[in-house]
Amino acid sequence: MTTRPPAAQQRGPAGDITAARKVRVFDVPSEEALAMCKRGETPPEHIANSVYLEWFSELSGRVVIESADYRLQISEPAWRYAPEEIAERQRRIEDEETPFAIAITQEGETQQWDEIRYEQFLRESDARTERYGRLLEKYKDHPDSERIIAREMGWTWLEEALDQKDQEQEKEPQTPEAEFDTVDEDEFEEDNELPPPDPMREGIDWVRDERGRISHPVKKRAGDALHLLLDELKAAGHFPEEKDEQLAEFVSGFMILNAKLAGALGGLARGDDFLEPGLVIAWLKRVLEILNKTIAAADTVREKRFLPEERFAYYRGELFVIRERILELITQLRAQ
Repeated sequence: MTTRPPAAQQRGPAGDITAARKVRVFDVPSEEALAMCKRGETPPEHIANSVYLEWFSELSGRVVIESADYRLQISEPAWRYAPEEIAERQRRIEDEETPFAIAITQEGETQQWDEIRYEQFLRESDARTERYGRLLEKYKDHPDSERIIAREMGWTWLEEALDQKDQEQEKEPQTPEAEFDTVDEDEFEEDNELPPPDPMREGIDWVRDERGRISHPVKKRAGDALHLLLDELKAAGHFPEEKDEQLAEFVSGFMILNAKLAGALGGLARGDDFLEPGLVIAWLKRVLEILNKTIAAADTVREKRFLPEERFAYYRGELFVIRERILELITQLRAQ
């Protein structure tokens, strides 16, 4: 894979732009720091602010400039959103009138998306999810909350389904027991049984865990490491009894990492026909952000000696191996 310089003229929607991100900066050259990590050692480092500039260019795709080496001088902002502009921006997000949402409607399904397009899609989805959460909180005690939320979210299909359900209940009222009796559990399991994955891809795209369930090798490795970590912390009396914020951050990061890997790689393990490489890459890039934070949390917890030094070195090493496997997967998916 070759790296080309970005286009001289960059135009496109902005992503995250901030100088407030805290990052760990090595106090030794990168080559020396990586060598120390491979030996299970912790290189000297300090916390610094990082400049992070992100935008999406039609010519270069997603472009990110991030560094803690810049000398920053903080001044008064030259421009701010007016209150009316903030309200209008929020309205456009809620009404799906952002440039990307409009592009989705215009393009339909005629154009195959890349990882950049899918990342924008995931961000729009995040905004919709946040709005849904606010509506749930606002109308949680309302007797007709489902219908109100559906109307606020623009889910006409759900409103129609609720209307149809009300009409059917008026015609043929049915008790919950009767509804349950009509379900054939064996038939339900047969209908939802997934076909076995390609046997030629065993050990590459899928393996079976200790319960016989299909899992991607990277997800299984992360899951095995998490279960071993929890067992060791529990045996040492540090989890969940230990009320340490940094330990909780490390363990929760490991748990979130497992959940996100399951979501990102589940389709690849099952061999889904509708698998979209661009979407998987976008998911995996988000997983990398969680993974990097978990590695940083491991470094902090390591100093507190909840486990022997060599055990934390092992788990930190596992996180780095998982990171390398994810980067390899991204490279393979980009080649498809």
